[in-house]
Parts: sequence; C-alpha cells; structure tokens
Amino acid sequence: MHGHILQLCLIQAVASFIHLEPKNATVLRGSEVHFNCSTDESWDVMTWLLGGRTILSISVEHGPLGRDEGVSTVNHSMSSVSVWELVLMNASFSPTVQEVTCELLPTKLGRSSSDLFVQEKGNVRILEGDLSVQEGMLVTFHCQAIGWYPSPSVSWLVNTTTVDRGDYNTSSLQDPSGLFNSSSVLQIKAEASITVECWASVSAALAHQTSRVNLTVVAPQTTEDYTVVIAVIVSVCTIILLAVLILILCYRKKLTKLSSENKVSSSLWTLSSERRCVADETRGNVNPGYNAEDVTSSGHSDLRNRADSTIHIISPPRVPDIVIFSYQNHKEEDVSNLYCNEAKKTVRRVTTV
Repeated sequence: MHGHILQLCLIQAVASFIHLEPKNATVLRGSEVHFNCSTDESWDVMTWLLGGRTILSISVEHGPLGRDEGVSTVNHSMSSVSVWELVLMNASFSPTVQEVTCELLPTKLGRSSSDLFVQEKGNVRILEGDLSVQEGMLVTFHCQAIGWYPSPSVSWLVNTTTVDRGDYNTSSLQDPSGLFNSSSVLQIKAEASITVECWASVSAALAHQTSRVNLTVVAPQTTEDYTVVIAVIVSVCTIILLAVLILILCYRKKLTKLSSENKVSSSLWTLSSERRCVADETRGNVNPGYNAEDVTSSGHSDLRNRADSTIHIISPPRVPDIVIFSYQNHKEEDVSNLYCNEAKKTVRRVTTV
C-alpha cells in the first residue's frame, strides 16, 4: 500500500518535468489543432499518442521517425529546453473526448496529457420559406438544425433583434452517429412586414449558421366589397328575369287575342255565306210569293225575316275542324261553294219537311 502511494508521488514529481499545452482544445471537424510538449530533462524518444494510438515518434538524435498522415511536427527547442509542436492538420470527429498524450523515454520521465474536443457544424433551415399573410394572423415558423455536435445553440432574430428565449421552444435528439438534430418553433402575430432569421452555432464555430425568410403582411380583405358586387349582380338578374316574364306574358296575351278574333271572323263569314246560299237556293221555288227583283217590299221583308229565323233555328251541321282547316287552304270562292253546297242540302231537307 505504501509502495503504491510512493509510486504515485514519484509519477507526479516526474510529470512536473513535462509540460503539454493547451490542456484543453476545442475545434471543428477538419480544422488544424496545435499542441506543444516541452521538458528541461534529457530524453531519447518523444512519443505522441491520440486516443491511446501512437501517431508520431521523435528521436532526439534523428528527429521524426514515423508519423501518420495528417500529422506534422515543428521543433522549437532551445539549448536548455526541448520544445516540440504537434500539428493535427485535419481533426477527425468523435462524439467523445480524445486524449492527446506526450510521452518521453526513458519511462522514468513520464507523460503529460490534454483533452481534445472535436465539434461538428451542421446545417440550419427555416421550413416555411417566404410568406405573405393577412394582418393579424398568427404565423408559425419551424427551424431545423441538422447534423451538429454537440447540440447546437438555436436563436431567433426578428429584424436583427434577438427574440427572448421564453418566446420560442427548442428540442434536440441525438442520432446513432452521435450527431444532434434540433428543432425550434417560433410564433409571431403578423402586424408588419419583417425579416425572420434562425441562427445555430456551437462553441468552436467562428460564425453561426443562418437561415433567413421574409414575412410580408397585407391588409385583410373586407367582405363589404363582395357584398356590394353580389347585390348588384342579383338586382340586375332580377330585373332581366322580370322583363323576360313580362314579354312572355304579353306575347301569349297577343296570341290569345288574335286567335279569338280569327274565330269570330270565321264564324261571321260562314254564317253570311250560308244565308246567301239559302236565298239563292230557294228563290221562290218553295214560296210562290218570292220575287227576286223586289226584295225591298214589305212582303218580301217579312219572308226574309222568317227565313232568317229558320236559318237561326236550324243550323247547318258542324263541319269538323279538319274540314275548316282544309277550307282555309282554298281560295275564297272554293270555300264559299263548299259551304253553299252544305247549306243547300240542309235547306232542301227543311223545305221537304
């Protein structure tokens, strides 16, 4: 037990002869990182290790003996102090801390270690893009930061003014590769046109990643304009419909009137033709007192009145509509002859009785 404690004390004392700077280094993946190992003790071989794996060996007599690709060294030694610089030209990412060790041989000189943190800078994007909304609307923006290590710091800016952290929500998830994906949500009430930015960064980054969109606010559309337009359209359509209905009614009324006049005219013309035919047929044959030359005397006048009465009482048979239609296609004389023939037959039957 005492021997173990003594060994630890000896290691600490020996370690005091080796200085490795810096003790902590944080860089982005792919960046250069520099470490300096110095001692005032004599040594034979200096060995550099990264994560427990030897990446460079240096002989005090021959200089660098072997090294990995992406590793270089620079000798800054002076007469009393040995100083060698290790340069990692392309730092590789690891989700865990990488230990950098400078070890001097013989082993009694001991070793010194530093911590290397390699971070990853991903991408950032506002999903919505440029928007145009009506004034007063509540607008939601989503910002995604993908492929970062460690979890990035996400912030919002409106017109270059930083938004308070209490006004938005941010969450992060780590994928199997060790990288973080973050999502942030910001809600804004549209009152004026603005520029919205989402920033994401990690401590090793000299500049943040930015995504920027524009929010354009337009005046809300009023429903009064549509109401006026609809009212005008309805009024015009109503007026047109009423005018069409009035024209249709007037046209139908005119047709009805013309049809009635035609029927009355046809009836009068038929009756007049029948009377002439009866007078021509009898001409005193059934009445010895008839004189065709003196039809204005009182006796003939009485006889004519009685004949009219007879004609009114005994009407000729009704001719079917199809016959009347056929009559209308003949000349006036043909139609008159047809009616006369029908009337003569009727009169003969009456006189015979």
